Amino acid sequence: SNFVSSRGSIGSVGDHAAMSGFADRVKEYHRTLRPKRGDELSMQQVAMFFGGLYAVIHLLQYFDVWTLLILASIGYVLYRQAQNAMQMVSSSGEDAPVQGSSGAKAKTKAAKGKVHKS
Repeated sequence: SNFVSSRGSIGSVGDHAAMSGFADRVKEYHRTLRPKRGDELSMQQVAMFFGGLYAVIHLLQYFDVWTLLILASIGYVLYRQAQNAMQMVSSSGEDAPVQGSSGAKAKTKAAKGKVHKS
């Protein structure tokens, strides 16, 4: 009986401290999530959102939802591939002297391959 009462009183004090610490963390988290003064949407962002919404609704006339999701996924993958290819092309133009020696080795290997095929 004595053990239960001492445990209960200690537990309640600890629970209160833990709850106040949790409440403080929630308040701080809520404060950090609040939008700042300069974080309003621009007119271009709003226009792009409504344009995209219109496009999705328009395309839903012709395609099923799942088909549209699959096409959007494929389009995103192709977009990322094209973006990475353009980045590789632009970075190879900047590093031309470094890439020149490795490019020459690749060309000689390709030339050797052509010689063996003929």
